[in-house]
Amino acid sequence: MENIEIINLWKQYDEKLEKSLSLNQKIITELQQQKAKNALKPARNYKILAVVVGIVYAVVVAYFLYHLNPIASIFLKISIAIHLLVTVIAIAMYVRQIILISEIDNSQNIIQMQQKLACLRASTVNVIGICFLQLPIFSTWNITFKMINETPLNFWFIQMPIVALFTFAGIWLFKNVDIKNMDKRWFKIMFYGVEWSSILKSGKFLKEIENFEKM
Repeated sequence: MENIEIINLWKQYDEKLEKSLSLNQKIITELQQQKAKNALKPARNYKILAVVVGIVYAVVVAYFLYHLNPIASIFLKISIAIHLLVTVIAIAMYVRQIILISEIDNSQNIIQMQQKLACLRASTVNVIGICFLQLPIFSTWNITFKMINETPLNFWFIQMPIVALFTFAGIWLFKNVDIKNMDKRWFKIMFYGVEWSSILKSGKFLKEIENFEKM
């Protein structure tokens, strides 16, 4: 009889211990989730500011393009138009990133948070890569037909090599600014600000939850 009572007491103790551990795990998980969400606030503020500044800048560029002198070079007009297009695409991507942060903030599921954070991280990198694609236009805006016709040697042996160099650099950066290179030194130098560091910090908190649940 005494053995049965002792066994029952042990069972009751095990149940209480299991409930206590489960409660502690839940509390720790919720705290880490909240830390992950709070860590993204600087990134969200930065992206909101980027959208506001980007919209104002795009309006100014569009106004300038619209009122551009009719005799302005077609190369200048095309360069500005491409720059404006890339700016609008970047703004749209930043808006999408702000939405992703809001979805992470409203999410209670760790897996969903990790998936959306991965999308946010990739999008943050991709928008920079897309911006680099416009590098060639910074070497084409000054080209004119007069330059081509009157100083062909300067055009072909000075201007065009510069355009080729900018084009190569833009394509290389677009292809290599990728999450897979995030551990490389040049990548870390490029992505060092509060926007990127807050995203990494959030991911670190979520990773800690994953490691804790595996214990």
